[in-house]
Order: sequence, then structure tokens, then C-alpha cells
Amino acid sequence: MKTIFLSALLVSLSLLSACVYKPTIQQGNILEQSEVNKIKPGMTKDQISYVLGNPALNTNLDSDTWYYLYYMVPSKGDRREERLILHFNGEVLQSMEGTIKPEAEE
Repeated sequence: MKTIFLSALLVSLSLLSACVYKPTIQQGNILEQSEVNKIKPGMTKDQISYVLGNPALNTNLDSDTWYYLYYMVPSKGDRREERLILHFNGEVLQSMEGTIKPEAEE
């Protein structure tokens, strides 16, 4: 009788351990390509904030560089990371770098 009870208990525990929920984790600014395509050198900080929102990382040490960072760790599948770094001269955008950039217009 004890062996049947122990066997049933072991089977139940092994089935329960397979049902662990793993949530999708997202952090930062969700960057849509259509929005990034609107960004061009010469735009002001206010114009860029209107299109992309406030940057995920903005340091007081260098207010002329804005960091738009995004990452997602899905419960299944591959991790996704994107970053867009904007360099300003005063209030005007001078250059961009990162893994997502405006697409060339055809």
C-alpha cells in the first residue's frame, strides 16, 4: 500500500514540476521601425521626444546623448534587443547609431 502511495506521489510531483510558468520580460522603449524612420539629423530634442517618447536612459553627465534601449526575453523563443543612440549638439540631432536605424527612403 505504501509503494502505491509513494508512486502516486512521485508521479504527481513530477507532473506539477513540468507546469512552471515563465513570463515574458520586456524593458525599455518599444521601438517601431515606422517611428524610427521619422527621425532625421537636424530635428530638435522636443521633436524626437514627440515621435519616440522619452529615452529609457538619460544621464545628467551627458545630456547631449540619448539612449533608447529595449529588450525582451520571451517565455519561448529568442531574446530580442534593440538600441538607438542619438547624439545632439545642443538641442539639434547630429548623428545616430545602434541596432535599429532609419531605413533609407527609396
